[in-house]
Amino acid sequence: MAQYMSTTEAGHSIGDSMKKVAFFNVKGGVGKTTSAVNIAWLAAQAGMPTLLWDLDPQSCASWYLGVDDNDDHKSLNIFKGKTPVGKLRLHTTHPKLSVIPADLSLRKLEMLLANEAKSDQLLEKLTEHLSEKNKLLLFDCAPAYSKVSENLFYGCDVLAVPLLPSPLSLRSFTQLRTYLQKKKRWQKLRLLPFFTMVDRRRKIHNDVIDDAKSIIDDEDPIVIPYASEYEKMGIHRAPIHAFAPNSQAAKAYESLWARLQFVI
Repeated sequence: MAQYMSTTEAGHSIGDSMKKVAFFNVKGGVGKTTSAVNIAWLAAQAGMPTLLWDLDPQSCASWYLGVDDNDDHKSLNIFKGKTPVGKLRLHTTHPKLSVIPADLSLRKLEMLLANEAKSDQLLEKLTEHLSEKNKLLLFDCAPAYSKVSENLFYGCDVLAVPLLPSPLSLRSFTQLRTYLQKKKRWQKLRLLPFFTMVDRRRKIHNDVIDDAKSIIDDEDPIVIPYASEYEKMGIHRAPIHAFAPNSQAAKAYESLWARLQFVI
């Protein structure tokens, strides 16, 4: 299996404090969960104790990492204060990679946060003690502007934004960047846009990426090619590197991981 860069080999140290990265887009089907799972694997492979917190009621990230559907999880109880965060933290079969799984109880999370005072800081408080065992905390969340997303805007270091190579996707990113200017605390959040499901044989995809360079302020944007490995993750229930480490998709995610280390 290929060797992966450690945080020092990449030329940049992430530092001693736990970093928090959210994979977010207001649109679904853009590769958000796929990217979160693959980056989590690469971070763990690089020697960083990594925790992926699945905040999407569909629990796809949890499922990819081998967690079966279980109504007994009741992830919502974490936010109610009934269950300590660490109690639902599960070790995966991948070394140094853990997951806090999602379940359908999270469909009620938005209503719960709507009734909480200072609800935009709740996730920040819940993650305070996770730094004792983790160097990197990744979030996979449902696609929407919501109280949950505002928690991520408040408490994360980086917002990783997967974009389809389409004009509407660029418009969505511009709207997101404008939205983040509404509150001073959100303005400190660093954005890492990258493209997914790219087919370089299609002129429209190449044109959009070229046009995007000035919009996203990146002359060399990360491009994740469309590949069958995405669907195969569902067959293997594992990150791409676990079954196709030499594929183009795997190499592209290595580039994204290297870029993320410099952004943090």
